[in-house]
Amino acid sequence: MVLTFILKPTLMSEGDVIFQLKKGDRDTLKKIYLEHKREFFKFANRFHLKDMDLEDIYQDAMIALMENAQKGKMDDLGCSIKTYLFSIGKYMAYNHARNKSKTYHTKDDYVFDKHEYETMDSILENESLSFYQKKIVDGLKKMGNKCREILTLFYYSGLTIEEIMSAQGYENKNTVKSQKSRCLKSLKELIKKENE
Repeated sequence: MVLTFILKPTLMSEGDVIFQLKKGDRDTLKKIYLEHKREFFKFANRFHLKDMDLEDIYQDAMIALMENAQKGKMDDLGCSIKTYLFSIGKYMAYNHARNKSKTYHTKDDYVFDKHEYETMDSILENESLSFYQKKIVDGLKKMGNKCREILTLFYYSGLTIEEIMSAQGYENKNTVKSQKSRCLKSLKELIKKENE
């Protein structure tokens, strides 16, 4: 008598994925690459770059993801791996576009200012955070997952209200706007409370 077992694929937790990346597991990296590639290209199209450039940026972001995991920069990750990957990619796409022109407008007519660029740069390069940046990070850590995710997606990853609506499964954009507004108010109150 032959017994056949059907094994269902096990879903790894974010921590397990980071652990596999730290070990240099190429299969895990490939899964992440394939899982997020299409959505990344859709997200990064706001920078009006050629597909070939986006491909290079995405591959560079994947390499940075693996390297950051191996250096321990992702050990206390306050967002999803996807959000982290898209943040790296957004930074790289912005840098690429910035090198081609002095002022760069995204599809949403949003211009990165010097302070935002420096903030992204310091966080991604793991430089020491300013006092205010530390307060924001501490406040985000104290918030619920939903608030932390929506604020990270909007302010750090640069997703539009519509993109957050579809990514997070909200009914309409007004719901996302009011949720973001409540979360931002809560974050400001947390920071204010810490400073008292």
